[in-house]
Amino acid sequence: MQKALKPGQRLGIMGGTFNPVHLGHLRAAEEIAESLKLDQIYFMPSARPPHKSPNPLVGYWHRLEMLKLAVSDRPGFWASDLENHLPTPSYTVNTVRAFKKAWSARTGIFFLVGLDSFMTLTGWHQYRELLNLASFVVFGRAGIEPSFDDMRAMLRRDVDPKVKWNSKTETFTAPNIKPIYFRPGGKLAISSTDLRQRLEAGASVRYLVPEPVRVYIEKNGLYRPDNRPE
Repeated sequence: MQKALKPGQRLGIMGGTFNPVHLGHLRAAEEIAESLKLDQIYFMPSARPPHKSPNPLVGYWHRLEMLKLAVSDRPGFWASDLENHLPTPSYTVNTVRAFKKAWSARTGIFFLVGLDSFMTLTGWHQYRELLNLASFVVFGRAGIEPSFDDMRAMLRRDVDPKVKWNSKTETFTAPNIKPIYFRPGGKLAISSTDLRQRLEAGASVRYLVPEPVRVYIEKNGLYRPDNRPE
């Protein structure tokens, strides 16, 4: 794991299947890094997700390699294989625990996640502890529901009825949890689902994913109907 060069650094973790990684992921990370002054962001592809995905996952090493290619030209962005070294299934709480352990107590940890995924929080393993381990940064996604109001209602219903929104810091706060940041959706309406459908149909994904990722997908025949994972 790449070490930062100064004390009190602010580090982000962006988890997900990245099946495949696309420009929407990268642009969200770029905007969050800039607005929260994050020193580094680690992109962590899910190794063995606890919930069965309705869409077959391309192999872990392919997804990790695509992430490496996607962030190779951006200083401070890293692809991490941390989850592949942890017990299965790949619970987010275990990932964040292991990540925090590798850094000093002065390090600020921020967990980046899309709003649609965050809305399933109560189904995550030990989600209440997770809200105490890291500050969540929840970002909307262009063209995808739910909304800010849905998020606020969920937090008050399932986390703490005392949750409050601070418009100055753009955070939800409540006793016994770290601040939860909210960032509106960007303008890049790109989804991995749409990309997979395009690739299965033999359509182009040029300018939707980083060019090295597009070349890698084509070279390895990923997402073609005759090369689907079981």
